[in-house]
Amino acid sequence: MGKLVHYVGGVVEAAGDQGVGSHADYGFVTLLLQDDVGGLEVLPPGTSQWLPVEPLPGALVVNLGEMLEVATEGYLAATIHRVQAPPPGVDRYSVPFFWSPRLDAVIEPVPLAPELKAAARGITDDPANPLLASFGLNMLKGRMRAHPDVTERHYPQLMGRRA
Repeated sequence: MGKLVHYVGGVVEAAGDQGVGSHADYGFVTLLLQDDVGGLEVLPPGTSQWLPVEPLPGALVVNLGEMLEVATEGYLAATIHRVQAPPPGVDRYSVPFFWSPRLDAVIEPVPLAPELKAAARGITDDPANPLLASFGLNMLKGRMRAHPDVTERHYPQLMGRRA
């Protein structure tokens, strides 16, 4: 699935510099074409310092998703990232393409060479964001975390099930 994302700078003063909060994409891989405004930041595994992803003309950013982490039992870690909103008067555009399985897919571990399996760190065990092998449930969990107000309004019965 692809989409065009438009960040409008400085329109909602109370929102501050929050464009998109810290998260990992739900599927396997995301390819991202970003404009020259910038604002994308990544948090490398095991660190606490956000790093900017400087836009390069014609280059695609590749983010690894949660299903790839599940499939490789943590050998490949999902890319934690966020987007800072542009300054007032500046618009930012990006075009992400999300490569994901079907909603009913359950991801099994892929066979890894022994040396790769030995290097796998295991699936992220964040109790606030457990990674689920069922893509549909993992995506629902992520959407509920990202949009609790929408979940509460349209699906209040699910609010007690949030991870």
